[in-house]
Amino acid sequence: MKNNILTLGADLGNDSFKIISPSKKELLILNLLSPWYERRVISEDSRYPLNLLEVEVVSRTENLGRYFVGGMAYNFNRGILKERTIADRHNGKANDTGTLIVLLTSLAVSLIKPQAKKIKEKIVLGTMLPTEEFFRNHRENAVILENKLIGTHKVRFLNPLFNGIEVEFDIVGVSTQPEGLCAINAVLYDDKGDLLEHYEKTYAEHTIVGFDIGALTSDVTVTHNFELRTFFGIDKGTVDPLNRIIDFIKTDYKVTVPKHKIDNAIIRNEKLLVYGQEIPHFHEICREIIHHEGRQLVDEFSSKAAAAGVQLPDIGLLILCGGGSMLLKELIRQYLSRIPMIFSDNAIMLNALGAWKNANRYKNANLDESVFDLAAAAKE
Repeated sequence: MKNNILTLGADLGNDSFKIISPSKKELLILNLLSPWYERRVISEDSRYPLNLLEVEVVSRTENLGRYFVGGMAYNFNRGILKERTIADRHNGKANDTGTLIVLLTSLAVSLIKPQAKKIKEKIVLGTMLPTEEFFRNHRENAVILENKLIGTHKVRFLNPLFNGIEVEFDIVGVSTQPEGLCAINAVLYDDKGDLLEHYEKTYAEHTIVGFDIGALTSDVTVTHNFELRTFFGIDKGTVDPLNRIIDFIKTDYKVTVPKHKIDNAIIRNEKLLVYGQEIPHFHEICREIIHHEGRQLVDEFSSKAAAAGVQLPDIGLLILCGGGSMLLKELIRQYLSRIPMIFSDNAIMLNALGAWKNANRYKNANLDESVFDLAAAAKE
């Protein structure tokens, strides 16, 4: 029966994949990939298992190979590191093999059980694509992604810490939405995917906007009376201020610092050390750069909203989400202060949570497991 089918939510972020597991546990895995090789290791730091992901991935009938994923790829690549950069702004995810490998690995991690060496599950997956990619060519990319995901996948964990765990999962259903809409659903709907009474009473006939600020791009989804009205993408994200900060450090200190390290230092309000020396006035410099880039993002949001027929005074609620919102929330509050706004304390996971709720709604709409079996068989 359908009670044997698990639900997961996945946000295919440019910087990191965010996963909501069947038990609603949150996972975050860096979107980094590098070829696997046999390492000579005497001892290893086992405190952070998510930094020790070396895997062999089989998707349907195709062996995709062996890889280091996430922190493992960052630490042990031999100069071959696949990551999404500013050059990938317009490169889609639906048909990208690297995206598929990181996604399948992330899902497998979320399904691991204590003491279990071989795991088999059936799952319904809620996931998403960037807004522009989702709607392009009559949503053909959503169909491409779903066709690649429906079916049986297997991930074998190669690091000794995982004791040879093998996770096999059959994706029997996929619910795909544009990124900003998933964040709206996370706020407005309960865990079963039903509209919460408070929002139904308060925001009926209102325009609700999801503003998802990502690493490379930002996605805006506009709904009215809880139905999708319009959408648009913005070619700006956290990579823009971070790249300017990287250039500043490279020019003044003759060293290149990875953007992940700079991002963490800003968010955690930590010192940034270069060759053991603290960069003076680092946070003041970052604030100035972030303010400049953030103001450009707000201006483009306002102009594109107007071009789409949405005037700022018409917005009844703005839901701010995505990892970039953690950097820019105060600036956006300042410049869009008259718009009622929700900023989640867990903004980075909001899209994944909405995808998980979408998966629950998709699963509950199918009353019998045989419906999923027939759907899966039709894809084979």
